[in-house]
Amino acid sequence: MKTNSLATQDGVPQSFLTKFGQHVTAILCGFDRLRFRATQRLLFQPNSMEAYLATCKVLIKNFKTFAEGITQRVKAAAYQAAAKAQRPVRYLGGGEINKEDLARQLARQDGIAKGLIAVFTAVEPCLSYSVRGDRQTQEIHLVLETRKCLHLDHYYQHPDFGLMHVRVQTWFPFTVDVCLNGPEWLARQMDRAGIGYVQRDNCFTRVEHPAKAQALLIEQGPTDWPKVLDGLLAQAHPLHEKIGRPFHQA
Repeated sequence: MKTNSLATQDGVPQSFLTKFGQHVTAILCGFDRLRFRATQRLLFQPNSMEAYLATCKVLIKNFKTFAEGITQRVKAAAYQAAAKAQRPVRYLGGGEINKEDLARQLARQDGIAKGLIAVFTAVEPCLSYSVRGDRQTQEIHLVLETRKCLHLDHYYQHPDFGLMHVRVQTWFPFTVDVCLNGPEWLARQMDRAGIGYVQRDNCFTRVEHPAKAQALLIEQGPTDWPKVLDGLLAQAHPLHEKIGRPFHQA
């Protein structure tokens, strides 16, 4: 029977410290990866989605055509933003390419210290709507099910968070994911505070003033997330307000 290793008050497994403790100079506790998911809640319920279509004066049988029109506008907005920033849009056909590594490579190659790095597109699984028939009632309805659609991954060099991305689903209900990296965020904080460090991939192998770095990590907690996330949403998915307007959602 396998048991979990006991952890120290800092959350570090005791087994790790027993094995590698002689090499540990400090322990920092904070965010690693953060993922926020945004949905327009009423559009995530089939019955409400059908009511939404009725409000828009769209028959269920015409859902596909209606949805395709909005999808094209969502894609066009992303492509226009990339063109305005003179940044590439790249279709990634398979899952073998690491998007984060590619974004880092492009940022280094093109000297992107702030703003949009690239928009990566790929057809990937999601929860989305299809029209299905009901044999018992002889009616058609919308069904929320696992299917695939195009996703837009907007990679940015954010002035506070460093490398991060916003992922936009291009089919109803247009789910959005905002993904941040805690060490990237801390690195930006330490740069501003003048704290020296050595970063290797997603970890720090040396931090000049661990206590000051930990204080910066604590400062991350009371972030005004609604304000931050609304700003990122406006950049990556500017049509979200128009889509939600029939139900007064934004």
